[in-house]
Amino acid sequence: MNLQRVAVVFDNRPRPETTGTYLLRAIQSLLPQTVHLLPDQLSTLSPKSFDGYVWVDDGLSWTWPQGVGPVAWWAIDTHLDFPRAWQHSQSADAVFAAQKDGAEHLRQKGLTEARWLPLACDPEIHVATGEAWEWDWGFVGNLFPGPRTQLLECLIRRFPQGFAGRAYFHEMASIYSRCRIAFNCSLKNDINMRVFESLACGPLVVTNDLQANGQEELFVTGQHLITYESADEMIDQVTYYLKHEDQRLQMARAGRALVLAEHTYVHRAKVLLQSLEKLMSRSVVPQPETFSSTPRIQETSFSKGTEYFEHARPEVLALIPLDANTILDVGCGSGRLGESLKQRQICAVWGLERDPQAASLACQRLDHLLNVDLEHSQFELPTQFFDVIVAADVLEHLRDPERLLRKLTGALRPGGHLILSLPNLQNHVVIRNLLDGHFTYESAGLLDEDHVRFFTRNEIEKLLLRAGFDVETTQAVPGPGWAEWEKQGSKGEVQVGGLRISGLTREQAADFFTYQFLYRARLRHRNPALTSVILVTWNQLAYTRLCLDSLRLRTFEPIEIIVVDNASTDGTLEYLRSQPEIRLIENAENRGFPAAVNQGMAIARGQQLLLLNNDTIVTTGWLTRMLEVLNTDPQVGLVGPVSNCVSGPQQVPVSYDDLSAIDGFAWNWGKQHHQERYSLERLVGFCLLIRRETYEALGGLDERFGIGNFEDDDYCVRARTAGYKVIVAVDSFVHHFGHRSFLASDLDFGALLEENRVKFEEKWASRLKPPASPFHATQVPDGGLLLQPTQPKLSLCMIVRDNETTIGPCLESIRPWVDEMIVIDTGSTDATPVICESMGATVHHWAWRDDFSAARNESLRYATGEWIFWMDSDDTISEECGRQLQALVRQTAPPHLLGYVMQVHCPGPTQEGGRNVTVVDHVKVFRNRPDLRFEHRIHEQILPAIRRAGGDVAFTDIHVIHSGSDHSVEGKARKLERDFRLLELDLKERPEHPFVLFNLGMTCCDCGRHREAVDYLNRCLAVSTPAESHVRKAYAILLSSLYALSQHHEGNSIAQRALQLFPNDKELLFRAAMLAHIRGEFAEAESHYLKILNTKWDIAFSSVDADLSGYKALHNLAIVYMDSNHPEKALKAWNQILSQHPDYLPAQSGISEVMNILNVNC
Repeated sequence: MNLQRVAVVFDNRPRPETTGTYLLRAIQSLLPQTVHLLPDQLSTLSPKSFDGYVWVDDGLSWTWPQGVGPVAWWAIDTHLDFPRAWQHSQSADAVFAAQKDGAEHLRQKGLTEARWLPLACDPEIHVATGEAWEWDWGFVGNLFPGPRTQLLECLIRRFPQGFAGRAYFHEMASIYSRCRIAFNCSLKNDINMRVFESLACGPLVVTNDLQANGQEELFVTGQHLITYESADEMIDQVTYYLKHEDQRLQMARAGRALVLAEHTYVHRAKVLLQSLEKLMSRSVVPQPETFSSTPRIQETSFSKGTEYFEHARPEVLALIPLDANTILDVGCGSGRLGESLKQRQICAVWGLERDPQAASLACQRLDHLLNVDLEHSQFELPTQFFDVIVAADVLEHLRDPERLLRKLTGALRPGGHLILSLPNLQNHVVIRNLLDGHFTYESAGLLDEDHVRFFTRNEIEKLLLRAGFDVETTQAVPGPGWAEWEKQGSKGEVQVGGLRISGLTREQAADFFTYQFLYRARLRHRNPALTSVILVTWNQLAYTRLCLDSLRLRTFEPIEIIVVDNASTDGTLEYLRSQPEIRLIENAENRGFPAAVNQGMAIARGQQLLLLNNDTIVTTGWLTRMLEVLNTDPQVGLVGPVSNCVSGPQQVPVSYDDLSAIDGFAWNWGKQHHQERYSLERLVGFCLLIRRETYEALGGLDERFGIGNFEDDDYCVRARTAGYKVIVAVDSFVHHFGHRSFLASDLDFGALLEENRVKFEEKWASRLKPPASPFHATQVPDGGLLLQPTQPKLSLCMIVRDNETTIGPCLESIRPWVDEMIVIDTGSTDATPVICESMGATVHHWAWRDDFSAARNESLRYATGEWIFWMDSDDTISEECGRQLQALVRQTAPPHLLGYVMQVHCPGPTQEGGRNVTVVDHVKVFRNRPDLRFEHRIHEQILPAIRRAGGDVAFTDIHVIHSGSDHSVEGKARKLERDFRLLELDLKERPEHPFVLFNLGMTCCDCGRHREAVDYLNRCLAVSTPAESHVRKAYAILLSSLYALSQHHEGNSIAQRALQLFPNDKELLFRAAMLAHIRGEFAEAESHYLKILNTKWDIAFSSVDADLSGYKALHNLAIVYMDSNHPEKALKAWNQILSQHPDYLPAQSGISEVMNILNVNC
């Protein structure tokens, strides 16, 4: 880009939240030398001060000075003040309007190059904060008399739990994040900022129907947002989606994904900068000689009616980014899509079309057209030329669609997009006809007579993976029956004729009612390096054929196949000789597996080597996913997949019972376990990917293991000893028949296994941990030694269930510091128990009974240590804390000390340059005594048992990190459902128990049910004494809910009472300060915040945000100073924050606001 210094011109003094503020941030992220100019500063510039100017509509009228340019003008409010927009446009070199009809009006007035550039969002400000839902709906904006206010009044009457008011920047994001639905009513048909900003924050957006002004070109109604045309329809839509949470969340996720992918201010900035770049260079896009504006018309028949080629495809148009400059439409028909594109944005559209008459029509609408047969013609495309390539309903007409896609990859620019549209063979209409014995072709539709390939969702995604693309977005185009299915609640079951299919997910059920799929994909960064696949054969020709066939069919990375044959006698050798692509080594005798592998390794040319048993079947994406693991970390030396038939945690349960179903199972498994990884001590060598550097450092397999077995264990130990990581790619699946060569031979497999086990243990005796001695010697008074039974000092006790992705790191971190590991598995269906056993834990199986305490107490039954340490399966402990823990239990503790308190650090989603860590105190270590047992079905406690035993606890600085929490909306919803269910059971068993009431109040507060929270917490405090560990937190949560309910005066009364009991509790001071602030008691709020900042934490049980006494208190204090008209003090507070957190965006914005105020006052 020739642009270096750009000025963004707008006046933000009347309104800091103007569009220019967001656009300035975006352009500065692309061009760091970009500066902001106020309009009155333009007159002071020399003509060459800047390479170009972006003039953003700020709602004010002023004259652009002559001779300053080039300038791109973005009119924001053509719908409110078109005469002013028209006046300013005449001074600009490039003109854009935020309203589609505004751009059209400008073109009609004579500015033929005026283009539509919609508004957008700022992903760093308009964020989904992850906060609990508080309101059913929310509206952030101005309330004017008229339709908008009338609609809001309807909403308030029907759904009183809503928010309507003004908020800015991060406060706005917080409000929208706490809303299930964001309401919008635009003025004068404007697709306003609120649509984009609220979508980015995560709620489902319900807006008035703006289709007439281009909404459908940006978002698809029913997939990204919901529209209404009347008050009754609006109420109906809100009612429906509040009841159907799954559908609401799915659509909200799709809307947020699309707005972040296509509609940010960075996207808009690129369009504006590209226009300036063109104004500077005055050059045109170079055209390759192979293309001409006059197509070469082939002599073929016009077999389809003209209307077949005349579809504009608005749903495809919506997927094409607004900043795309060069677009190729493959199978463009008569060019209607390209015509729409050129009306919408500045771009060059090229077309490929087979039908000669359609091509003639397209030639009149597109910039360049080539009339070719996509499958059989030899045609050239410019290399890395197109921003977007569209293939809408094309690939199903080709016998080899993958070949065309691979050709197209070379024409895409890095970062470019592929847009696909394909009909869905899984549609219930097709299946119903099949059940009746029909598969009838038609002139158009799902079974178009020209279709030669057929696709489902999974097969499209496999095709894209094979061709080198990663899916960005998927859209299902509803077909017949979709609306009825949704009205029935979008159930996970489908009735097709006489066939009922149940047990489906919503997505699986939806596929039966999907007419076609729309995909947008990006080119994947591929590892072009060669992989050498090494097989050893010893008879078993049938299995070898299956293996090699699957390699050819399911592998699309560059590979060489090396086969070492160990004197086969069943025709294997003759078959291998007939395969020209195989590099074959023939042994006259069976040299054994390790020696044969070493022969293959010695001639391998690949950057990585892969050992593969000949009784395997590989599946789509198997090598792609293993290579992803290898390429993410240079310390990864060995990678293995999961399988159906291996020893150890790599074995997973499978549902297929036929070889034809293997690839489908593997694909679904890979999607469910996408990018899941864990480290192991040992990988099974049936399929083992080895980094070239690892091989060169370690050498080949140890041939002392003869025919085979334990050579893979040995290689893993050697790799770990050399500092390499050994990783399982959980999303890669390879089918394994298992030991076919051994089982078909007359070898004693059991004896061979035992012989090699002995060799392995002898070789690594120094590394294998010897069993602990059951006795130890102690000195006696006469100077002799006395053997006494050895009791372990520290037992780890855990409960697990389906934690295969977190249990490995957990046990790896704690294993060196405990004497035994006891694990209670409560019903895992994954590899969790196997992983635990492989890492030395003793696993006991116990049926889950909706009771965490019962499960933990079951683990205590098996513990033999003097002390118990408990942790969760997604906890880890650092080496430093592990050593402290070990030293803690080895020291002599007074008899009355029955437990130690540790901290649990719970990181939350980070944002805005700050941190988000909650620190919770727990009694994590306690004596192993039969009278110390956990209580409560959930949020289980050991402290009450310690208190009843007359014991004390001591606080420590040791902590664990609890990092496995699911912060997604769905994850939180699942957790809340479980928590309420168990708490209700707990309350039935322990009516009015203070700790149960506390937990119910806390959980209600977390999910925004504040009135219930207040009731539970008041009842809790009424039956609690101040000494109980939960009381401080109960007061803090109560104040939080009262604040949310705007019951500020009652909150103040509670705060005073709480601070009389706990005058130095920082969380209570923080809540009290917020209440004082909202009441306008600025001096009181300031006093509380200063006390927080200058007081040490009380030593007491707490669960509190670690930064409450740091930058978050300073943030609120700065706001207090601003509201009390002390900007100088606010500036000091903001600067204190930036000294600790330089990237904290609110502080940066706050300083800008203060400086504006101070400059104005001057």
